[in-house]
Amino acid sequence: MHKVMRWFCGLAVVWATGTPGLAQPEATVRPSSRSPYLAPGTPEVGGVRHMVLIYHGNKGRVAWTKDAILPYVAYLDEKRQPVDWLFDSFLLIEFALDDGTAFHHHGRGERLPTLADWQWIAESWFRPNQGLDGLEQAVAEVAGKLGPADRKVKVVITLPKPFVEDRGFGPPPGEQEKLDFSRPSDRQRALQWYIQQVLNEWREKQYRRLDLAGFYWTDEAFGGSDQDLARWTSEYLHGLGLKHYWIPYYAAQGVRQWREAGFDAMMMQPNFFFPKERLPLGRFQSTAKIARMVGCGIEIEFDGRALTDPEYRDRLIAYLDAGVYYGWNKDALLGYYEGGGALKQLAEDKGAGRDLYRKVYEFVKGTYRSSGRFDVSQHPDDSANLALASRGAKVLGAPPRPEWGKEIGPEQIIDGNTCFYGGMSGFGAFLFRTQ
Repeated sequence: MHKVMRWFCGLAVVWATGTPGLAQPEATVRPSSRSPYLAPGTPEVGGVRHMVLIYHGNKGRVAWTKDAILPYVAYLDEKRQPVDWLFDSFLLIEFALDDGTAFHHHGRGERLPTLADWQWIAESWFRPNQGLDGLEQAVAEVAGKLGPADRKVKVVITLPKPFVEDRGFGPPPGEQEKLDFSRPSDRQRALQWYIQQVLNEWREKQYRRLDLAGFYWTDEAFGGSDQDLARWTSEYLHGLGLKHYWIPYYAAQGVRQWREAGFDAMMMQPNFFFPKERLPLGRFQSTAKIARMVGCGIEIEFDGRALTDPEYRDRLIAYLDAGVYYGWNKDALLGYYEGGGALKQLAEDKGAGRDLYRKVYEFVKGTYRSSGRFDVSQHPDDSANLALASRGAKVLGAPPRPEWGKEIGPEQIIDGNTCFYGGMSGFGAFLFRTQ
């Protein structure tokens, strides 16, 4: 089992004893007609079905003009003429300034974003003829050619994170004292100020082709005070008639509590595309299992390497094949990470890239047929593992610590779960003092 065991104090001896034949391992996830994925297109998720991430803001990003974003709004033929609508929703996302200062994670010694930086990101979405302006123009052009004339797309905007390390943020305009993000109320005030800045800009633009669905929680895992802040943010957005979206990494801390945090929609990353060494195809089976367990959607992931490297091209196709096999191509709310311009590159390519662009379009439309090249049904085989609680095994010498929560403790070592742990969730952790 791929579990992490943490030794905190003293020496512990752990015995796992069991008898074969007492129970069978947990059943493998198989496709079914009844899917507990988070359904797409419902009022609960703001009507979103297929949401593509548009990285926009710092100088390293694509300049998202009308022409640049057109291959995302519509499926274009080789003459760049729209043939059909493509993505119905767009997440405008940025996590760093030009100098690398991050909005979603802060490390020791790194510069903290200022109020001016927050103002910069709030305004960046609305640059003339780029970002939301470019999207508005692209939707208008495609609607004029394909109809309907009143076609709109959904938009989600990224939130910066108020870091608890920041004790001197601001002050906001019209106020005298700086905010201290070690205080929950000051973190809330900063987010409220940012959201209102974006809404003010949105009202001034008076977009006719865009519907603001809500905001996006940038951090890809959470716990403790961040969960409390996420819950407050969700409630605040709901009071404005907006939704709250989240896309955590695979089995991240907080994925089981996403509804408790008030999120309206969560799409989990399989993270199969990125590692240097290809992960086992069983990652898709465990992704489907977790997504069904917690009732969430899925993110499809690729970048420009799908165009230049056959290995990464295969990985993208494996995502699409898994989507068909596990049913998330039609039954789940889907996000699409494409690395910031990769789909545009595929659309403009004359060879293999163009074929991948077509495959992604077919996947979005629900007409994609599996390549048959990948056995995405693979899953970890623990049939020979006798040290399972389900087979009568017990952990000795490691007293439980209920104050750490139900998701952390010695019993996690033999729970048979090989896929659902991360951050501070699902670990076989315990504290043992020698006498």
